[in-house]
Amino acid sequence: MAQLVNAPTKYSTFEWHKSNNKNYSSAETERASAERLQSESKRLTDETDEITRFTQEDVNKKLAQRLRELNFWKDEVQSQLQAVDREIDTLLKYKGNLENSLESIEHPQSVTTSCLTYRQGREGIDLVQDDVENNLLKEVEVIEGVRSVLVRTLEQTVEQIRRLRSAKYFLQKDVADKNAAISIDNSCHNLNNKDTDINLYEGVTQDLVNHMQELALESNDAVMPADWSNYSDSNIKKAECEKQASVTLRSVISGVVEQTRNDLLTQCRNVDLALKKRVEECTNAKERLTGHLEKVDKEIENMEGNISQLKAAIDEKLAPLKVAHTRLAQRSQRPNIELTRDPAQYQLVNEVKLIEASISALESQLEASEASLKGLIRNQIDLKEDIRVKTKSLHIDKVLCQDLRATIDYSHY
Repeated sequence: MAQLVNAPTKYSTFEWHKSNNKNYSSAETERASAERLQSESKRLTDETDEITRFTQEDVNKKLAQRLRELNFWKDEVQSQLQAVDREIDTLLKYKGNLENSLESIEHPQSVTTSCLTYRQGREGIDLVQDDVENNLLKEVEVIEGVRSVLVRTLEQTVEQIRRLRSAKYFLQKDVADKNAAISIDNSCHNLNNKDTDINLYEGVTQDLVNHMQELALESNDAVMPADWSNYSDSNIKKAECEKQASVTLRSVISGVVEQTRNDLLTQCRNVDLALKKRVEECTNAKERLTGHLEKVDKEIENMEGNISQLKAAIDEKLAPLKVAHTRLAQRSQRPNIELTRDPAQYQLVNEVKLIEASISALESQLEASEASLKGLIRNQIDLKEDIRVKTKSLHIDKVLCQDLRATIDYSHY
């Protein structure tokens, strides 16, 4: 069955006019709204363009100002860094001087110890605690005292170098950070709207905010411009303080080296003078002993001659004594009345007594001479022994000690 088609709705003329008027009114309203929106858009566009231009110009100015500040502080820190570098190099030279000074006293100490050991080899009466001994012992004390002062000063120098290098590290780090910041800010300052390497980075603003919040949490406060400049200023002041401390220490080192060198030279001269005097005394004593030995040798020779003469004289008296004894013996054989005590008999008896008295006197003189010879020989032995001791002492003091001490040299101290 065919379906019936409904006829379209019919409107009246009033409705037609009403619809037209409504469309007219709506179009007018929308048009007016669009015009207002366009006008507002133009105003907003002009305003945002101005704000963007002004803001960008202000950022450029602030970046330029920031670059000037960065360059200023970088130059200040760099200048102080160079000064600290120079001071470290200078102090290292002073440290080298101290080390050379310490090395320079090794040989003199060895020489002094050797001299004391050599002089223990002296013998007999020459093994005395003389001025040389006392000055050598004092020289050992002086060298040990100098070593202690030099070691202590060297330790202070090493510590000061460490402190300077610590200050240098922070200055270098500050310069490196500022160079990096200058590179970044200079690149930012040179960017413009026509550059091809500019781009939009999602979340960059939020990342910066988060980073600043992290800094605030770590340091209880964000890094403010005043803190930033104070950081470099603090590094410079700390470096300057360490540099001045180093200058003061260098002055102390110079004084220590000069004073210790004078102490060493003074004591070295004292030892050398005492040793020279002792050598002269020992030489004079040996010469006098040698002179006395020559006299004793001569006297021994004379005494031996005297003893020989006395023995010869005694021997010469035996024949006359034998003659007298023989005469008396023979005359005692005279017979009877002839056995008289005549003058000849009396003279023979007297002759025997005189000869025997002479022999007794000669023998007594011989005994005294032989005793004297023994004394002279003992004295000769003592003199020779003393001369041997003095010769050995002179060899120790003059050949061993003086020649060895001549190698002491403080010119490189």
